[in-house]
Amino acid sequence: MSEMNRISRVLATEEITSIQDSIGSLKSALNFLQNLTPQERKNMPKINSANKIFAEDSIHILENRPAWIPDMLTAEEARKDLSLFEQLDPIILELESLLRQMKDTQIIAGSEAYRVALSVYSLADAARKIPMEGAQSSYQLLKTRFSQSTNTSTTTDTVQSTS
Repeated sequence: MSEMNRISRVLATEEITSIQDSIGSLKSALNFLQNLTPQERKNMPKINSANKIFAEDSIHILENRPAWIPDMLTAEEARKDLSLFEQLDPIILELESLLRQMKDTQIIAGSEAYRVALSVYSLADAARKIPMEGAQSSYQLLKTRFSQSTNTSTTTDTVQSTS
């Protein structure tokens, strides 16, 4: 595979439909998922490998129901939460890996299309200087679009890097 053409693929309509149906099935199976606000995401205490043992120990204490534990705290609910946390972990890892591959593949495909566009732009520039028929109008169109895209991407990059 050459660096210029690492990807040569288009998804068929049926494939896109199948993928979207699969995503719909996944969302349906996970219909209990919730969204957090950025503030909630930042402020919510999070479990990690070190404090997971702490959580497990607290569940063991809850199971013995000491008198000083209020009734609203139950081992059953805490165990459900911890189990769900553990069950979601490998699924999230797989989906993150798949999403990274999808994003990387999209970057490659976009880069290849953009490299071709840059080549056509350079060829139009060279051809107009000869001059060759149609080259001047093609060059002018691409020059205008290239200038607009360069200004837009610079602005977008600046906004994204300051976010």
